[in-house]
Amino acid sequence: MLDNHVRWGILGCGDVTEVKSGPALQKAERSSLVAVMRRDGAKAADYARRHGVPKHYDDADALICDSQVDAIYIATPPSSHKALALKALAAGKPVLVEKPMALDGQECSIMTEAADDAGRSLTIAYYRRALPRFEALRSIVQSGEIGTVRAVSVVQMKPAEDMPDETWKRDPATNGGGLFVDVQTHVLDWLAYTLGPPEAVTGQVRRLDPRSPCEDTIHYLVSFPGGAASGVCSFASTPPQESVTIHGEKGRASMGFLRPSVVEVTTASGTYTVDKPDPPHVHQPFVERLIAHYLDGAPNPCPAEDGRIATDIVDTLYAEYRGKI
Repeated sequence: MLDNHVRWGILGCGDVTEVKSGPALQKAERSSLVAVMRRDGAKAADYARRHGVPKHYDDADALICDSQVDAIYIATPPSSHKALALKALAAGKPVLVEKPMALDGQECSIMTEAADDAGRSLTIAYYRRALPRFEALRSIVQSGEIGTVRAVSVVQMKPAEDMPDETWKRDPATNGGGLFVDVQTHVLDWLAYTLGPPEAVTGQVRRLDPRSPCEDTIHYLVSFPGGAASGVCSFASTPPQESVTIHGEKGRASMGFLRPSVVEVTTASGTYTVDKPDPPHVHQPFVERLIAHYLDGAPNPCPAEDGRIATDIVDTLYAEYRGKI
């Protein structure tokens, strides 16, 4: 990091980096994207050309060892997070790694220990922590406006036919599980961020649709210091539905978590909404906090100790299911 500025390199410049995160590294103040890598060199070159990135590689080690790269963003599937993070940390560079942090808690521990040994920051990209509407909902919950939190209800229903193009998101060997692991870990992270570390986890994981390559129906109950969260998620049902609702002794607050949504608050005084649209590049507020962490000594927006919580919940929830496959 030179001249109070962070120069980024991306490992895995795939779809997630096209709009969500790559431009955020370029548009955040005191930040620039100087190198990208993808195993397909032609695709890496194309990405660099389209986004105005000076360098491109088809080899991870070459980017990691580039002296002009100050910090590494790992945007590959979870199965490679540990290996790439260990290499980047050993090279003395701070690391931002996509969620979920790794395939399981054991890998998370190895990554955390490596960061401690290297004396470098390790951050997990649970970017919803910094989005304005999520901060508004968190403020409402923690201010006491809806009273003491009693329960949280999480619902996600998705048709079996409505699956992402990326097949790795349905491959447990690459993703650690199916779509629940890919998307609901965002919810689990935010609940722990808002309500405190979980105290107990129970539930059921099943594959009910024979067309599903992995688990498709998950029920869970997670007890937090600030209330218990119950979730019902099916990736083989219609019609689509998705929401998170926090129920307090004086009211409730709800919004769509994985889609653009207003925050709806209901108390004895009535119902009102808070409309804070997501920015064009949803990682940008999180990146700005991370830059402040690197350059100004501000708190890490999602340190490894926090970022692994969602993975630990999944490990507990999936233990019986994984033992049967």
